[in-house]
Amino acid sequence: MPRITGIRKDLRQGFRNLHRYWSLELEDKIRYSNRLIEKVLENHSKPVVCWSGGKDSTVLLHLILKYAPDIPVIYNDTGVEFPETRSFVKQIASEWNLSLFVAKPNPGETFWNCVKMYGWPMFGKAQALSIEQARRTGNIRSSLSAFERTLALEGVSISSRCCEITRERPTKRVESEMGANAKFLGIMASESRSRMRLFVDHGDYYFVRRYFGRRRGMWKASPISVWQENDIWEYHSLYNLPHCSLYDMGHQRNGCWPCAMGIKFGQLGRLRISHPKLFRYLILRTELGTQIIKAKLALDTNSNYEFSKLKRESILEAYPCFFDRF
Repeated sequence: MPRITGIRKDLRQGFRNLHRYWSLELEDKIRYSNRLIEKVLENHSKPVVCWSGGKDSTVLLHLILKYAPDIPVIYNDTGVEFPETRSFVKQIASEWNLSLFVAKPNPGETFWNCVKMYGWPMFGKAQALSIEQARRTGNIRSSLSAFERTLALEGVSISSRCCEITRERPTKRVESEMGANAKFLGIMASESRSRMRLFVDHGDYYFVRRYFGRRRGMWKASPISVWQENDIWEYHSLYNLPHCSLYDMGHQRNGCWPCAMGIKFGQLGRLRISHPKLFRYLILRTELGTQIIKAKLALDTNSNYEFSKLKRESILEAYPCFFDRF
């Protein structure tokens, strides 16, 4: 959500408040979360929980089920979820007797159709959006970073549209069909700078006026917004919560397996090690490998490698980490 002038708050003071929340003991953070959950359940007749099968939203789900065991739970299956995530979701849905609803993209709006039409998710949502807009419009704004300007000028096919098309739209469709008027989200302010700003500007419980279009809004609540990574794992240990096996393989998140948003932070490197067949398919049988080569050559003008003249298979065999290090 953009920082709308008139309602945005002072970031410096907001970050000080966040640091104060982060310093609380887990017991205090649990009480904080419980109070918000109680408030939302009291205020809304048709709340839902968005659950990804990840460690954070599993903690959220566990907290909420103590108060509302029959609450509708929405899981978004983009079609490119890790197999381990699907298995975990199926397991927990059965063991916890969840009222589970699965949101899926329309047949013509798959991840593969999306990247073919708009570009690949790389380098983070903000940068991907800036590069896509500049590439599409030809408007290379002075506000773009040198990194963004270079990739836009080279026409590297980058976009963040897949998240909107394969995640947001299907989830909204299910929420609308259910008549949901509030949703619980398992996001934390500590995850990124943008989520810190979201918390500072809007808090952990706010109304999105045009969520379903111009006439119908949605309340959003993030009960674990002031938690941090160590709190999540401490809660898992304290309550002996199960977690998806992806985390034991070295993955930090359980999103879409072909996503390269975290390529700068080793996301594809982890995929190469944990799921070599999926990695090779992604690099050799889709256009992502070509786009990575194009981006690296554009950014590294002093490179001694003539990768542009080599096939992806040759590069992968000679230099396996070429595609997962940026």
